[in-house]
Amino acid sequence: MSPSGLKITKVETQADIRRFLNLPYDLYRSDKMWRAPLRFERKVHLTQAKNPTLDTISDQKFLAFRDGQCVGRIAAFINSAHNDRHKDGAGHFGLFDCEDNLETGARLLAEAESWLKTMAARKIIGPCNWSVNEETGLLVDGFDTPPVVMMPYGRPYYQGMIEKAGFEKAIDLYAFQADLFEGYPRPRQTQMMVRLAEQDNRVSFRTVNLRRFDEEVKTAIDIFNDAWSENWGFLPFSDKQREHMTKDMKPLIDEDLFLVGEIDGDPAAFIAMIPDVNTAAHGLDGRLFPFGAARLLYRLKVKGVKQARIPLMGLRRHWHNKRQGIALIAQLCETVFANARNKGYTHCELSWILETNASMIRICEQASAKCYKTYRMYEKSI
Repeated sequence: MSPSGLKITKVETQADIRRFLNLPYDLYRSDKMWRAPLRFERKVHLTQAKNPTLDTISDQKFLAFRDGQCVGRIAAFINSAHNDRHKDGAGHFGLFDCEDNLETGARLLAEAESWLKTMAARKIIGPCNWSVNEETGLLVDGFDTPPVVMMPYGRPYYQGMIEKAGFEKAIDLYAFQADLFEGYPRPRQTQMMVRLAEQDNRVSFRTVNLRRFDEEVKTAIDIFNDAWSENWGFLPFSDKQREHMTKDMKPLIDEDLFLVGEIDGDPAAFIAMIPDVNTAAHGLDGRLFPFGAARLLYRLKVKGVKQARIPLMGLRRHWHNKRQGIALIAQLCETVFANARNKGYTHCELSWILETNASMIRICEQASAKCYKTYRMYEKSI
């Protein structure tokens, strides 16, 4: 234990795991921008038998205690799926939350680095919570609005902690917010692309068939894995991850907000919009019992929420920069926005988008969406 009373310990027992899970709820409870995720979902996220992403993860979690009180946490991990694909000898850190104390952050990051060295990692990348397909990046801009579903949260002082520990920017990820009633009429180029899609008999779209939902998600993930395969840090979804996602997403899916685009009769693109569960769960402290489940369902299914998110979309690489592909994406975006307005949504977040993805940023801007949050990925050689 340091003279300041700070002690870093490994997570080894079930009691430790409970402390690790509970820390963010205690740390952020008084923060008006914090949106508590559902506790059962966070527990699944950390449970080997329930989260297939953990099939490729070797990790060590740490807790920080000051004078007996839990004040911080971090996970260090090796994702073999990442290293098999990128062959960069990387280790990662994530699930990083702590008190506003530079020593606490520095000690947690140092413990993660030390453990990763024992695992022969040559560099550290983070923060991300297991992979780039889950919560990714450190919030560095946009603290004045709450996070939407499946997006990370953090305090402004984390940036200084991480940079003082020797980490440098790897890449930024953007979140765009669209007011679904603004930006009309659309720019001439957008209108032209939509008209091209409407007039081209090679191009069509449809809503998903919920009776064949497993098959529909399989099609969407196949497109996603192809569309983004050359992106920074990309990892394809495995079959087990897809099956897990299918189970999680199905209760949230409205068929009019999950569209599949086809060219010459073959699936070429898709877009999926979901309600912001964070809005519906606000004030429940992440708990569904005894009354949280009823309140959550009422807010989602009866009262409705105004905020949505597009977490997944994609266009097969073959159609990138081709007229039919660009037109199809424009048509899908405009259609899903119109459908969302008809269902009472007023805003939609499009996230996350790499700062280097000029074509996707252009699509967002043409939809009058504004970049309102920036998440940063860091790296450090060790």
